[in-house]
Amino acid sequence: MPVLGWCVYLGLMWHWTGNPFEGFEAQKRWGVHSVANLWDVPKFLTGFLSAREWHAFKGSFLDRCVFVLFLYTLPVLWRLDKGLWTWALVLGVLPAMSGTFTSFIRFASCAFPMFVALGVVLSRPTRRWWGAGLLAVFLVLHAVLVWQYVNFRWAG
Repeated sequence: MPVLGWCVYLGLMWHWTGNPFEGFEAQKRWGVHSVANLWDVPKFLTGFLSAREWHAFKGSFLDRCVFVLFLYTLPVLWRLDKGLWTWALVLGVLPAMSGTFTSFIRFASCAFPMFVALGVVLSRPTRRWWGAGLLAVFLVLHAVLVWQYVNFRWAG
């Protein structure tokens, strides 16, 4: 299936642009994500502390808030399942570090172990109201981001 997915992607890009690798060329122009950023810890810390807007391509306070929420789930995942913890690092920490938080909200939405940990923590009877509150925040956030997306504004 992954090979089929790549073939469909490359075929569609070829059909739309005449070059199957145009998507990769476009990524080069953005110049944000780089494997070299994984070893540049000062750049990562500077990026974490440089939130300038509520939600934008770079400098998004929302991205930093979601990253902090993600970090709070790591100890829970460590106790639950080391495999989920490893997946969380790959799906959450690597995109945050490689792109210095650019579009992190988009990557975090796919970091399923974070949601497993939140479900475990918030399913306790004493924390159900917290779970309902977080769900309400996520629903409002989803509605706002969908509204931004359909109005051709930055959504993630």
